[in-house]
Amino acid sequence: MPDNGITLIDTWDLPEERIDESIARWRERVGLIHTAPGFRNARLHRRLPPEFRLGLVNVAHWDSVEARDAALANPAFTASAATSASYATVRGGWYEVAAELVAAGNVSDGDEGPGITVVNAYELPVDRVDEFLPRWLGRAESMNKASGFRDERLHRAVDADTDFQLVSIARWASLGAWHSAKDDARVPPELSALLGPSTVGPALFRAVVEF
Repeated sequence: MPDNGITLIDTWDLPEERIDESIARWRERVGLIHTAPGFRNARLHRRLPPEFRLGLVNVAHWDSVEARDAALANPAFTASAATSASYATVRGGWYEVAAELVAAGNVSDGDEGPGITVVNAYELPVDRVDEFLPRWLGRAESMNKASGFRDERLHRAVDADTDFQLVSIARWASLGAWHSAKDDARVPPELSALLGPSTVGPALFRAVVEF
C-alpha cells in the first residue's frame, strides 16, 4: 500500500442555513495553512439532501500529526476556527487507511464529471473493529465491481477515544450508479443496519472546495 501519510476527518453537524458560511470559513482557514510543510491536500464535502444529519465532511491528508500541529500555530487560523463553535458540533480524529479499493476499468468516458461521495461513519467499540473489517471488505468488493464506481477508502481511527472508529469514503460517477449498485441483489446489505443507530450513513455528499 502506498504511503498515505495520516488523514484528518472532521464531521460537521450544523444547521442548513449555516453551511454556506461554514464553507467560506473553511476555505479561509485552509487557505492559511495549505502551503505549510507536511500538508498534502484537503477536500470539503457538502451534503446533498438537507435531511442528512451531517452537513459537511472535511478530509485532509498530512505527512504527520506533528506537521499539522505546527501549521495550526498560525494565530489567524485559530481565530477563524473559533467562530464555528457556537453553532456546529464537530467530531473528528486522525485516521490511517485500513483498506483501499480502486475501480478496475468500470468508469466509462461519460462518467468523468464531479460525481458524488458516499460517507459511512461507524461508531463501534474498539474491540469490534477487527471483527468488522472483513465484513466491510466483503461488501465493498461486491460494490466496486459495479459500473460507475471510482474508489473507496476505509479509515481506521488512530486513537481509541475517537467517536467514529471507522469511516469509509467512496466516490461514484453519479447518484444513479451508486443506487444501482446498492440495490443489486448480489450485494450484501448495508452494514449500518447491523450496527444500529450509532452509525451515520450512508450519507451523500459532493466535494465543494479542494486544496
